[in-house]
Amino acid sequence: MASPSRTIPPSVIQTINQLGWNLAIHQCGQRNVSAGLAFSPLSITVALAMLAGGADDATCHALCDKLGVDSLDSLIPVLSTIQGAFLSAPDRGPQLTSANAMFTDRSTEVVPTYVEYLQHCGAYLDCSLPRLADGVDVLNGWVAKQTNGLIPSMLSRQTLALAHIVLINALVFKATWQTKFDPENTIPDFPFHTPSGPTRPVDMMFLDRPEVLISEGNGYTAARLPYASSASSSWSFIAYLPSDDSSPLETLQVIRRDGAPRHFVPTKLRQLGLPKFNLHAQEEIAETLCQLGYPIAGEFPGISSYALVQHVIHNVTILLDENGTEAAAATAVVMTRSRSPRLPSLVLDRPFVFSIVAEDMDLVVFTGVFSVA
Repeated sequence: MASPSRTIPPSVIQTINQLGWNLAIHQCGQRNVSAGLAFSPLSITVALAMLAGGADDATCHALCDKLGVDSLDSLIPVLSTIQGAFLSAPDRGPQLTSANAMFTDRSTEVVPTYVEYLQHCGAYLDCSLPRLADGVDVLNGWVAKQTNGLIPSMLSRQTLALAHIVLINALVFKATWQTKFDPENTIPDFPFHTPSGPTRPVDMMFLDRPEVLISEGNGYTAARLPYASSASSSWSFIAYLPSDDSSPLETLQVIRRDGAPRHFVPTKLRQLGLPKFNLHAQEEIAETLCQLGYPIAGEFPGISSYALVQHVIHNVTILLDENGTEAAAATAVVMTRSRSPRLPSLVLDRPFVFSIVAEDMDLVVFTGVFSVA
């Protein structure tokens, strides 16, 4: 099976990577990251690509440009590549699967050409719910199923209170280390230095006297830990440790400016320590995406009349232990009606003629004029 990098255009890969670094820099600069943060720029890109199919011509062109393609037609094969299991078989290497869905309430009339677009993208469609807020368990259940239970409760009734359309991408990743950590070498309550100064206990996994792929960057040291691979795919976890006089934000800025390191040197270490962690992150990123130049603020008439993006909710869970990594992400574009539909009005506010008829016989029984003296 072909590697995804051979079928996804380089321009799309570049924009996905830049989105990931840009989001991390933006959020890292906005708040304390003591609780950590995580994004899947791939999941966000797929959700935005779904949205692009319902944009007007100008917005579609601008959004496609931000996504690294020249037209909507170019997005469909990219989405098809990402959709489903496109890496190796479960017993031969890392697994990444992705699924798309659109949920609407019963009152929403979806433009037929948009339904066709989503079908080309392999999306699941559910238009059966009377109100999306009342069907929150259905939406969360779909996300939980697609993420192997790693994201069990993404949306709330409050988030869906005004929603009539929700577009969702969900993906899940699983891989084992090429060199696994021995659980007997994991030290519980190992001191981890926080940005504010005090230490916090973590379970620290150790490899003794390993040969590790190392790259010395501008203000950081990067360690590349490969996952067990198949013949068709090669994946790694890369950890960037800022130098003593640097910070995660500065390291992110360097990576965005210079690019991720390409050359790693096999280096013999006395030991390698990596925290075992269970990281959960949820972000509302609609405003951030607008600030980054993604044109999602207007209406999307190609989906339905008066469809406006209200929220973009992004959830990530990453589990890292001695055996490997399991991670999931979901991105939900929550849409509401931008205004009430402009239906015509008929107000009898001046004198008018009336009749009462027996319609089956076409018989006028009463006739008259109503007016006010």
